[in-house]
Amino acid sequence: MTLIIGIGPVLYTLNNPDPQIRSLLFCKLRGYIFQICLMLSRWFVAFACIDRFASTSDKITLRNFAKPRITYRTIIIIIIFWSIVCSHRLIFYEIKGSFCGIINNMAAAFYHSVYVIIGGGIFPAMIMIICAYFIRRNL
Repeated sequence: MTLIIGIGPVLYTLNNPDPQIRSLLFCKLRGYIFQICLMLSRWFVAFACIDRFASTSDKITLRNFAKPRITYRTIIIIIIFWSIVCSHRLIFYEIKGSFCGIINNMAAAFYHSVYVIIGGGIFPAMIMIICAYFIRRNL
């Protein structure tokens, strides 16, 4: 889905006008859906690592965490969380000239930068590294 949303409009613009700079709705929705897909893919992998760590643990309370019922709830919570956190893209994205993005709003741009770096890069990577270490130790 991320590839379709990310590459689809780029391929379309090879022979047609760019819909991202012509339609404010498309500009906002494309960025929003693209960001959600990217965040969900990272956090699903991070929580899969947590699940694998729980299933390899010696402690029964941690192994009980690795159940399908808890996994389904976790997936729903992750989807709702990132749908809310990424919603600033629907509010602050604008079109100016041939650019679709956060324009003239330093607070929104700063928030976007921080949450992408921390929420999309540092935290999921650290969770995966830590879980990989503990999984290796448990095996």
